[in-house]
Amino acid sequence: MSVPPLKYSGLQIEDVTIELSTSSSKWIQSMDIQIDGANANGRVKQKVTPGTTRILTVVMEQPAVVVVSLHVTAHLRYKHFLKENWRSPKALISVQKLLSVQGRGAADRKEWRGTYDKLTVIVGLTTRVAHPKQRAFSDASGSVMNASLDHEERSLTPTTESILLECPRFRILVMGKLLVPKQLPQHSNRQTGVGKSRLINKTFGVDDAIVADTEAGFADIDNEIYSKANPHFILHDSKGFEHGDDVNVKIVQRFISERSKEPLIKDKLHAVWLCIDIPLAGGRLLESGIEQFLKLKIEGKLGHGMASSIFIGILALILLAVVPVIAVFTKYDLLVTHETRLLKKADREGKSKEAIAKLIEHNARTILDEICVQPFDSFVKMKVPHVTVSNAAPAEYGFEPSLSDLIQVTYDHVREYFVDASVVTAMAQRVNPRVNIHASIAYAPPAQPAHFRVGRRKYWERLATSVNFPGKKLQQCLDVIHTDIIAVWQFVDPQDHLSSSYFKALMSNIVAGEGGENRIQGGPARGLVAGVSLVAGIAGIVSVLAGPAAPIVIPIAASFVLAKWVYDMYQQTAVVLKLLMSYIIDLTLVLQNVFWLQALTGYGQPLSRRIIKAGARAYYESNAKQTILFKIDKHLNGLNFSVGPDATLNTIVELIESCIIDSAEMLEQRSDFPVSQDVAEDEAWDS
Repeated sequence: MSVPPLKYSGLQIEDVTIELSTSSSKWIQSMDIQIDGANANGRVKQKVTPGTTRILTVVMEQPAVVVVSLHVTAHLRYKHFLKENWRSPKALISVQKLLSVQGRGAADRKEWRGTYDKLTVIVGLTTRVAHPKQRAFSDASGSVMNASLDHEERSLTPTTESILLECPRFRILVMGKLLVPKQLPQHSNRQTGVGKSRLINKTFGVDDAIVADTEAGFADIDNEIYSKANPHFILHDSKGFEHGDDVNVKIVQRFISERSKEPLIKDKLHAVWLCIDIPLAGGRLLESGIEQFLKLKIEGKLGHGMASSIFIGILALILLAVVPVIAVFTKYDLLVTHETRLLKKADREGKSKEAIAKLIEHNARTILDEICVQPFDSFVKMKVPHVTVSNAAPAEYGFEPSLSDLIQVTYDHVREYFVDASVVTAMAQRVNPRVNIHASIAYAPPAQPAHFRVGRRKYWERLATSVNFPGKKLQQCLDVIHTDIIAVWQFVDPQDHLSSSYFKALMSNIVAGEGGENRIQGGPARGLVAGVSLVAGIAGIVSVLAGPAAPIVIPIAASFVLAKWVYDMYQQTAVVLKLLMSYIIDLTLVLQNVFWLQALTGYGQPLSRRIIKAGARAYYESNAKQTILFKIDKHLNGLNFSVGPDATLNTIVELIESCIIDSAEMLEQRSDFPVSQDVAEDEAWDS
């Protein structure tokens, strides 16, 4: 006899509470919830206080329906002989147990209670009318309708949801001269230490939103500094290592060691930036404290202390080098200014401004190599990566390209240590679209475990022969793909424009293109066509944005009504595979355009419909769209649907990789763009 689904009983889960006895020596650190095998999202009702929290409630984002079971895992901490330990008791609650409270009392709210290994679990249930998750979309006639998602559709849980449940924030320690506490204003003229404030502000898009509780000059490394503007970022601040400063080295070593022992990835330290001033006028590059810290890193002694004799060679380093460290040479702009002043008049004569600038840059790079790069690489034996950045205003000295390089290096190294945290690293940063793309399209070098990327987690690995999509409409398949891709970019989108039915409809029509269904069902594209490059397309649309506020027109019929193909059922055919491949590639490259348009015309402003439409139009009118379509047809020609799992996905990755806009290329041309920072009034989707 089959078990009646809970949704038919009228009961839904509102919240889950775990409780310990007040006399317990343990305390609650966090709780994980799974419904029918999928991670469930919710908000924590109480503030978790280390050492004292013995009751914790998670309220569901919306009443949740259970068909089979509820799985609750509590993460508890306790001390044993002065050593802190942890354990994670689990409670598996079947739907039959939850149904047992159905007839109790007449109130809307019901509660189920159970005890598991001295842990009380309380499940709050409601008998109010079920409200499964709603998604609005446009039908073929253009009207908007709400479709309740049944259990089959809900089972397509976005991969990013599970990643953020395990690791909601990128946690980084930045070491160097002290940050300005309370506020870190982006445009402040106040210079502090090695310029960490501007570095953090620009890289993570937090401007003046970081708030610390410490007083100036007293950075508390244990203090978690959050940003209201960036929910996927936690900063730990440490003052720099002064000459003979053994105390701070021990504080940092203790902090990294404690964080490395945390059982949950969200509580571990994911990266360290060691900020070092470029020494001018014969200054010293590495203070003794920095040298001591770097020795701990390259000898594999950061994290768990000295290597035990049971560990040898490479194994010891793998186990002990528990966090990536990136050295950041700061204030390169001051070195450029220094070399500008030293340039003799004779060396300037007969040269253009561009030639003089190149000469100064060459001289500065030569000095940088002599006083920083060579001695540093020699000391660390090439085991610690480094990046050079400037503290100048964003438009000067290539500041943004250097930050893009810093994020790329950070992402690559975090990925080697913490796979899920690397995805959140991509979400947190605001300067490198290539990293966003790599995190979302399953890019990974051959030596890396590519199956851990977002795309390879579940739904994309075998698009042609999927085990997740059969029996579902393409709309359901696209919905989970769409959610995963836009989640990695983390645009400032308070109106959820990118998740709206209008944007999804726009993307479905970009995939269909001119000719709509007839083009999709037709044969392969005849060949490559003429058009503008992606960079030229962005330059052209920037001109439109900088001019009179005329509406952005998308040259696609019925742009904001879902294309008919979206309502088809998933099938293992070349036509369906072509649609899914096109949607993934087109959406990724449209978002790349949106990133650059936002950076060039409205940095720091909420995302607008106008910017999104402009990004879509620039992509649709570029030669990239037609080139990609031609190459997809070439891939599908004679495709054997029983080929290895990565055949189609690798093609998707290759095509997107070929269209990634290099940050330096875009920013080099920025001065030629007629950019206006005036934020115009937004426009309607169908204007």
